[in-house]
Amino acid sequence: MELIFAPDPIYKTHCTPVHVVDDHVRAALAEMMVIVKEQHALGIAAPMVGLKQQLVAIALEDEQGVFHEYAMVNPTITQRSAETVMSEEGSITFLGVTAVVERATEVTVAYLDAQGQHQTLQASGILAICLQHEIDYLHGKTMLDYQSATKRDMLRRKMEKQKRLGFVPHVHGPNCHHHH
Repeated sequence: MELIFAPDPIYKTHCTPVHVVDDHVRAALAEMMVIVKEQHALGIAAPMVGLKQQLVAIALEDEQGVFHEYAMVNPTITQRSAETVMSEEGSITFLGVTAVVERATEVTVAYLDAQGQHQTLQASGILAICLQHEIDYLHGKTMLDYQSATKRDMLRRKMEKQKRLGFVPHVHGPNCHHHH
């Protein structure tokens, strides 16, 4: 699996739901989880590694310092709080840029786990923001889509330049829990 750096057409892809959680799907999720940890990311969605299925891997510490890992198949946000928060977001595949996005403070997500079992997760704080960020990717939406056209063009140019210059570490936003 290779990280696919933006801008790239894959970030406009509507990923297909997974029909059967089989060994291929489990292997993809396991490999995605390894990448999340290696990159010190909070999570990744399938398009970030060139896959077009509805898969998300999240590994993060919550505000209480408790570590959570979620390998999700077909995650769907079923409820969003009316209350929102402005969140400065970055991505390991959107090099050198961050963008502020308005997110629901709490979400409920329905998904299948790696065993194909139905799960429901109620999340708040960083986890809720991370879930919204990753699930957006599955629907061809990125943090850039929330920006004004001018800001979006500026960020895209910045990423194109970074891509030409070669890999740079991602910009640390306030929600990064990287172990420096």
